[in-house]
Amino acid sequence: MYPELEKMGGLANAINLEFEKLHSTLKVVVDENYDKIPVTYGRVENGNKFSQIYLAAEEKLYLPDFWRDGVCLAHGSIASISDLAQAVLYWLTQNVSTQELSKQFNFVHPNDKAKAFDENKEVEYMWKCLVSEDDSLGLKEFIDLASKDEFLNKLFPFTSLYTLCFSKCTGFPFDTTDLPNVTPIEYIHFALPKNTSEYAKVRHVASASNSKLYVITKNKTQYVGEGNAIESLKIVRDNLPNDIKPARKGTADD
Repeated sequence: MYPELEKMGGLANAINLEFEKLHSTLKVVVDENYDKIPVTYGRVENGNKFSQIYLAAEEKLYLPDFWRDGVCLAHGSIASISDLAQAVLYWLTQNVSTQELSKQFNFVHPNDKAKAFDENKEVEYMWKCLVSEDDSLGLKEFIDLASKDEFLNKLFPFTSLYTLCFSKCTGFPFDTTDLPNVTPIEYIHFALPKNTSEYAKVRHVASASNSKLYVITKNKTQYVGEGNAIESLKIVRDNLPNDIKPARKGTADD
């Protein structure tokens, strides 16, 4: 289904040829393990943006995604490698929003969160999403309080398993260094190693309590404290770094 790739000897060479036709010096990052049919993958980077390109298996389609500042904001599907290259080049070299990208290339579809990230409202967007979710993670009572806190609601929130985490940046990999995490006490096996005295202590409290309690940890292994939602909020606030600032765009690697 992909004769142009067979002719050029792989996805990277084929896309690089299309870039040359467009007078671009961009190049696909080559990984020999993923560039030969039937397993193919390409990645093109420029500054704070990159795109990954995959191949569909049962029909001829190139499947690009579009990342900025460590966040995947849009996906696409197109049979033409020429159209694919034009869209990737436009995204990587122009200062455009995902809406402008989609308007220029109608095979590109922004994610639900893309508009918020385009408008620098990603922190507010994530808090609204968490507040509107059901309580399947057991975190809602704490999230409702934290979303109104003048310090916590400036950090970027995300959940990992049953734990609410905070990040100093809005892209992945997240920067959670020295920031507290909050886990419902019944799920402490996700927050604390089982071979610690803190785990045994908190587990005993969990089995004896009828109220909603949370465990606060730091750096995945350090036990900080426990309490109800109000008490846990205070513990989290008390354990924030002194120089804490609102979450910035980008990733922990920036």
